[in-house]
Amino acid sequence: MIQQISVYTENKKGALGALVRTLSGAGVDLRAFVTNENGEFGTVRMLVDDHRQACQALGSAGYLTKVTTVLAVEVSDAVGGLAELLTHVEAANLNINYLYAAWDRITGQPVIVFHTEDPEELESYLVSRGYRSLGRQ
Repeated sequence: MIQQISVYTENKKGALGALVRTLSGAGVDLRAFVTNENGEFGTVRMLVDDHRQACQALGSAGYLTKVTTVLAVEVSDAVGGLAELLTHVEAANLNINYLYAAWDRITGQPVIVFHTEDPEELESYLVSRGYRSLGRQ
């Protein structure tokens, strides 16, 4: 499992650029990034190479951050790859609060990032079925 940072930011011109430049200026490498709009504010969820450094830089710039444990699982880059993964998630009988896709630059494979109530249980279940979990040694 890995640590995801959520940042709450105003939904206005330039806000996303300012946030990304804050991370870039601190030498933080973005690994995955998704935004969700909710009226005047939005939530930016991200995976980075150093979540502590990212939170420090964002906090110094006035951003409110939240760190959450998520599960990132490599999935087959083929038709039906996500469908097969979700079939296994359903068999584990665990609810997914949200998910988003990313790309593993090392392996060149797609990655699905899950937020669930029990990421440890889901990780164990999926790894036992042959999936690779990022962050697992």
